[in-house]
Amino acid sequence: MSDPVEILLVGCGRMGTGHLQAIRALPGLGEVVAGVDPSEAAREHVQREFGVERTYADLDEALAAEEAPAVFVCSPNNLHATYALKALAAGRHVFVEKPLALNMADVDRMIAEAGQRGLLLMAGQSLRFFTHIRYIKTLIDAGEIGRVRHIVHRRMSPGRGGDEQSWFARQALSGGILPGIGTHSLDAILWWLGEQAESVYAMVQNIDPHPEVDIEDEVSLVATTPSGALINVAFSFHHSLGYEWSVAGTEGTIQLSGTQGVLKLNGEVSEVPERVELPGEDSIQHEFLSAIAEGRPLAQASARDIRATMALVFAAQESGRTGQKVEVAHG
Repeated sequence: MSDPVEILLVGCGRMGTGHLQAIRALPGLGEVVAGVDPSEAAREHVQREFGVERTYADLDEALAAEEAPAVFVCSPNNLHATYALKALAAGRHVFVEKPLALNMADVDRMIAEAGQRGLLLMAGQSLRFFTHIRYIKTLIDAGEIGRVRHIVHRRMSPGRGGDEQSWFARQALSGGILPGIGTHSLDAILWWLGEQAESVYAMVQNIDPHPEVDIEDEVSLVATTPSGALINVAFSFHHSLGYEWSVAGTEGTIQLSGTQGVLKLNGEVSEVPERVELPGEDSIQHEFLSAIAEGRPLAQASARDIRATMALVFAAQESGRTGQKVEVAHG
């Protein structure tokens, strides 16, 4: 058995320590050997609570001192591209929490850098590894509901995704609701369809302004695809309805409550298998670390796979700003 893949954890807050715990649940596969965070409190926390002895305030210093071949970037969203590009330039495989970046130019720079250096670059689009989401993918691919004509999704939760003191509440740091949380839903939908979005019209509002919060709190969008399937999505921070998914095809329907709740096929409750046979491992961390250890490409959620999702996200943001339908640009 090979040695665990050594990991440099960039961002030692809630998201970073969540990944650390998930990695430790995969015995022998990966080991966080050092942490990076500009916050002294965060560095002390990861040392005290998780036993990560070596920590750094600066990524450049950490990359110079540590030889770990893998880097997990779990910083505020506005720093994802900066940190990922530094790690790639230093020859490290990189996992980046979603969103990959806050603009398309940075996404493309990251993909190009990884490609030129022969390194793995994975996006934290974890819904692709949820059993229910994967099962829906197999049902659609098997033609169980015919050709998909319409997907309706809502994600509604109170509280703007966190407290007003959080970096998520700042547009400049998180990018807002579409990059911050919309990437998960939109990526799952495009993955199910196996195609890119063609155009999008979005309405973006902040109906309950808060002096400490400048991200939007309501988004509704409609996107078209080359096959003719329509995508209708709503995000809200004013309701507690959770996740709902409906997929309508020419020969049937699929409905899912939550991400791991009751799944119905043609109106009847369908039993979801414990494991769904699709390319990739059972968790996003497992897939990334296994790919490094085995010297193989990523089976799911490579940055190149996710490019179409980011193109839709940024087109929806542009539509929300301009009030016009926007064609989704694909490179």
